Amino acid sequence: MFHNFNSHKKTSPSPPAPARLNKSCSECTRRKVKCDGGHPCSSCAYYKVSHLCSYRQRNKRNAVSRSTLDEVSERLRSRTEIIERLFPGTSVDELVGKSRDELLGILRINSTPKATTGELSSRSVEDPEAADDSAQVSENGETSADRQWDESRHQPPVMQAGDDINAINLATDHHRRSYLGVTSISAILRAVFRLCPSAKQRVAEQAKRWSENPIQSQPVSFLSGDLSTHLLKEQRCIDFYFEHVHPIVPMLDEEDFRASYSLGQRRDLGWLGLMNMVITIGSIASGSDTLHEQYYDQARTFLDLDNFGAGNLESLQALCLLGGLYLHYRNAPNMAYAVLGAAHRVAVALGLHRESRRRNVSTIETQRDSTPTKVSRLETRRRTWWSLFCLDTWASMTLGRPTCGRWEPTTMDTSLPSLLNEGDHMAMSLCASARFCLTCNRIQNRFAQFNRLTISEAVAFDQELQAWWASLPQVLRSPANSPSRLTIAREFMRNRYLNIRLILMRSLILYLAHSRIQKAHLRTEELQIIDTCRIVASEAIDSIALYWTPNRIHVWNSAWYLFQACMVPLLSIVIESSRSETSTEFLTSARASLVKALETFSEMKPWMRASDRGPDIVAAIYEAITGEIEGAGRTPSQDGDSNFFGWYDEQLTFGTELDWGSFLMDEDFQGALFTTQ
Repeated sequence: MFHNFNSHKKTSPSPPAPARLNKSCSECTRRKVKCDGGHPCSSCAYYKVSHLCSYRQRNKRNAVSRSTLDEVSERLRSRTEIIERLFPGTSVDELVGKSRDELLGILRINSTPKATTGELSSRSVEDPEAADDSAQVSENGETSADRQWDESRHQPPVMQAGDDINAINLATDHHRRSYLGVTSISAILRAVFRLCPSAKQRVAEQAKRWSENPIQSQPVSFLSGDLSTHLLKEQRCIDFYFEHVHPIVPMLDEEDFRASYSLGQRRDLGWLGLMNMVITIGSIASGSDTLHEQYYDQARTFLDLDNFGAGNLESLQALCLLGGLYLHYRNAPNMAYAVLGAAHRVAVALGLHRESRRRNVSTIETQRDSTPTKVSRLETRRRTWWSLFCLDTWASMTLGRPTCGRWEPTTMDTSLPSLLNEGDHMAMSLCASARFCLTCNRIQNRFAQFNRLTISEAVAFDQELQAWWASLPQVLRSPANSPSRLTIAREFMRNRYLNIRLILMRSLILYLAHSRIQKAHLRTEELQIIDTCRIVASEAIDSIALYWTPNRIHVWNSAWYLFQACMVPLLSIVIESSRSETSTEFLTSARASLVKALETFSEMKPWMRASDRGPDIVAAIYEAITGEIEGAGRTPSQDGDSNFFGWYDEQLTFGTELDWGSFLMDEDFQGALFTTQ
């Protein structure tokens, strides 16, 4: 008989033991009574709550060892220290929910070197950790401590062929330097010169010839002729001022001004300074080449430092005309920048930035019979304030400098000008300009910040600008049915609108150049920015060519904005031609726009200043880039790792941002290129 081995066979593993349940049901636990563990238990049955009788599963208690707790605590502490070093002064709660781009933006701000007064005085400005890109170097590589300029009256008695702001002209003064941001025209010219060295060489040769043949002055005796002739000249200049300049910044009471001039009894310094500044600018509008120099000499005798010791509305208006218009016409933008800054302080001291909360303007307007002059004076104060605000904003559009509190809604509440009647086109024009400048003021403030503008911010600003333009009445947008007196003010408005849109787009293009992105890898919104910039530049060139008028004031403004618009197709041609596959259609369109611009410059020539070199610079760059396209050899870098622009320079970087000070620097150019309005 054989032994049966079945009892030794392997059996399947037993199922896991069920989770242990509490010995007392939840209801007995709540009542704190004894439970017999039944389903339902006797207590629940007795109290007739059998449906509530349930047993909770016991939670397994995992005791944490001391070593594990210490390890986790150390890891948390080390990570907290890293976050605090990356985001000093920012709590973790403030960082929760932020996107990667937002966190990087905070990092850029926090990475700005901060030092105490002692540290700043002991550090060298050449130390990249001790200064940001705005203070490290100037356009020709000088340290920030060496920045200086001389736009004083001690210069030769002619308008210089160059200045220190907007790069429309060239000069040979190596000491005229001031800080410029990415919105300046120098930034885009620097990009063109890096991509096309022959363009830089061509313009440098032109600059050398201009410096060898300086502009000669044509002195005319101010006292020549009799008194009646002088009075006729002055009256003619005043008429031209109110016809062509006053609609741009209508801060004067024309009727009151003409009455005071006709009486000839006022001898206070504020009035005399204002009168001579009106005649000075009016003489430019009249077409005179030299008369403005003579009346400016007269005005300067009344607008000295002592003028700030006697604040009044007339002296403030004179400062506005001096710093907002005339000094820019003389290619002295840094002096103009300082004068407008002083004028802003005077305006605040006069209380123009505030209006009494108890003053009801509508009530005053209904009581003209009892207070016939109060409304006029109040309105003049408003128009003076907003004219100053607009002049300062317009002049600073291409500086990239901080706004310095030009408009603070929390401390300033001056109302916009009121329309005295339906045909008050002066107030209508100033209101439109003020709303435009409020947007531009925020754009300038954003560009002056350390972290760079994002595409979404630029698109939002651009949409806001387009909405403003669409909201304008037809008299400010179209020549049809528009008063002739509004012609220059209307076209100034159009030029500035297109120019600020160009500034938004072209600055982003320069940012993209720093990012080393090949064009094939650009995102859709980045390609749209580039296309929009080209379209707006073409529109600006077309509108200036169509609407400019033969007047020195209008041509001065139009030629400057035409020069800025030309920079976009010039840069685009250089970029496009550096690619292996170029767009013939685009190159043809860009060349056509540049040819149209050069033809327009030629037509404007009789009304341009002798110092205007914009057309010559555009022609020199255009000849250089078109010559290289047809010939061989192009940009500094054409390797396979070339970025969207075909060039990149590691020395231009400063942390995670582009060092715009180095970007504007050019040692080889020997400081020949300068800027103007």
